[in-house]
Amino acid sequence: MLRAPIKSPGSPRVLALLFLALLALSRASSAPQPSANAVHAEGCVEAGIESRCLILRDFKTGRVYDLLFKAERPPVGLGIEFSGVLHPGPSACMQGIAVDVTTWARKASIKCVPGQAGQHSRPTM
Repeated sequence: MLRAPIKSPGSPRVLALLFLALLALSRASSAPQPSANAVHAEGCVEAGIESRCLILRDFKTGRVYDLLFKAERPPVGLGIEFSGVLHPGPSACMQGIAVDVTTWARKASIKCVPGQAGQHSRPTM
């Protein structure tokens, strides 16, 4: 009696499908996740206590950030929105949470009150 050939689970077609399924799963799990070190805030730029230091109190959370820039710095008194990453280690400013700012933009909806640290009007939506 002759038996029909049985396809083993190791056939090329099954292996190819298994490979594609594993590849799809690995790509889904390696999608960029938000970094725990990422910071995004908005508020009024203020002069820090130390010379050349800039700080900002986020109007949503109240957290104070020590803003560290590698390029153009915003002027004191400007309402901005910024993104950055936590600075590794302490900074010379020693005031607030040190952040390496990667991008910032003027935020016209934030009206800063001159001479009143931490005071500004809420953005108009």
